[in-house]
Amino acid sequence: MNKPISLSARAYEQLREAILSGEIQPGQALFENHLTAALDMSRTPIREALQGLARDGYLQELPDRGYTVPRPSLDDLREFFELREVLEAAAARYAALRAHADEVAELQRLCERYQDEADLARWHELGARFHALIVQSARNRRLAGRLTELTVQIDLSRRSVIYAGPAWRDTAVQDHRAICEAIACRDEAAAQQAAALHVQHSYQATLRAYQPEAFARQKTA
Repeated sequence: MNKPISLSARAYEQLREAILSGEIQPGQALFENHLTAALDMSRTPIREALQGLARDGYLQELPDRGYTVPRPSLDDLREFFELREVLEAAAARYAALRAHADEVAELQRLCERYQDEADLARWHELGARFHALIVQSARNRRLAGRLTELTVQIDLSRRSVIYAGPAWRDTAVQDHRAICEAIACRDEAAAQQAAALHVQHSYQATLRAYQPEAFARQKTA
């Protein structure tokens, strides 16, 4: 028999989904008393959920006892994407070397579903599953551990571009297809290059979403 989910865990998931869907925007203040009516819960589970989200990195605490979704600086974004590019490119390279046949087949299925999915939330989920399977297929526990440490930042960066429009969607679909084809062909160099390019494209889309005026000043290849 499944154990009933606690109210604080339910509040955590509801708020996390609101953050990742963009319903709660970076810089928007959250207070316990405002959320009690919205979530139809008492302040205790909401307080516990907010504390958990802050501990996990989805929120940061404000001086007036509220919380907000962190808004990274341009340097924060640059450092994060530089590290993500190195790690995800390495994962794709090793996946091309070590992925099992059934994992390659599943990557191809996810790639097809990703291309055809119209619902943005499910599209986001399929993309996350695609990348998680690549990391699994790389068979490097230390590499997987470093990427796990970046889970929250990756979630938030994907949230920032999920509504970036059809141009980003088309680019992401093409990138996934290139990564998948390289892994299926066991071409480690092409897989590494395609994964690095995908992160670079995500960085550009994130800059557009977070700092459109700053993105205009960035030099792009």
